[in-house]
Amino acid sequence: MAYDWLLATRVRIALEGMGGGAEQPMMGALCFLRRGHICCGVTGDRLMVRLGAEAAKAALQGPHVMPLGIGGGRAPKSFVTIAPEAVLDDAQLGAWIARGVAFADGLPEKPQRRK
Repeated sequence: MAYDWLLATRVRIALEGMGGGAEQPMMGALCFLRRGHICCGVTGDRLMVRLGAEAAKAALQGPHVMPLGIGGGRAPKSFVTIAPEAVLDDAQLGAWIARGVAFADGLPEKPQRRK
């Protein structure tokens, strides 16, 4: 799994200021979770954000935003990816992460899985 380690570090720092989150590699990305739900992540050099289907559809109208593509040509409707040039400063990055956090925090908490 190849992803931008610097962007991942910036996401960790931003999430820490929003109450933190767990990390888990999945879907070929480094995902960050809140209450058991993915809120954001890093895939390649792009920020991945979970917004919900309607908000993701609206976000796709903006510049530097693309649907998340996963194996088999599938594109989950709730996720978008943000180009590196759209999250160059911490305020831009934080704004996108906050949107993902708000979505994930609005979902019912997932029970912990036993390993």
